[in-house]
Amino acid sequence: MLWSLGDPAAWDWPSILKTVIGAGLGTGAVQGGISLYKDRALRNDGAAYLALRVAVLLEAYTSECCEFYFENANAQQPPDEPYPAWRTGLPPLADLPDDADAWRAMDKRLTAKCLNFPNRVRASQNMISSAIEYTESELGLVLDEQACARGVEAWEIASSLRDTYKLERAEIVFDYHGVLQKALKISKQQREESDADQAAMMAELSADMTRTTP
Repeated sequence: MLWSLGDPAAWDWPSILKTVIGAGLGTGAVQGGISLYKDRALRNDGAAYLALRVAVLLEAYTSECCEFYFENANAQQPPDEPYPAWRTGLPPLADLPDDADAWRAMDKRLTAKCLNFPNRVRASQNMISSAIEYTESELGLVLDEQACARGVEAWEIASSLRDTYKLERAEIVFDYHGVLQKALKISKQQREESDADQAAMMAELSADMTRTTP
């Protein structure tokens, strides 16, 4: 027996090779799995840190929209002017972080909302500009609607980021989100009343034209 173990010619080389190759493949698989795990952990950490940065940025924007709303609510009306001296430019939105790898690792639904939010702010500003140009009588309502809507949206995206990545909730000193939600609800009610009044006026004009038509 000792002689056979000491004689390489007597060894079962096929079995030995299978064992060695299997062990090598197993080690490679384990090492590959560890590498993939580390890579995924790094990607998740990067996505979570990006989520925190964007959440803080959006929460700050909510506070700025609330300040915008209060400023216009207390705007003074200059002499011989039909409307108060409202602020008409929405608060500028800070640039989103430039980290392509972290953005790719983030939840795709939240990524889309974050990246689209600057477009939403621009669209709101365009609506304000349109009101200044064509429907100045509704400018005050449009300002409230757009500032409150974007402020509420910013906060809700930030909350989704914090929930998805299990980040601590923002420490609330002043409830900007709650104030804007209430103001937005009032603005929507006013919009419905305004639209109803306009519809009634148009119906009345149409009826008058019908009556006066030979």
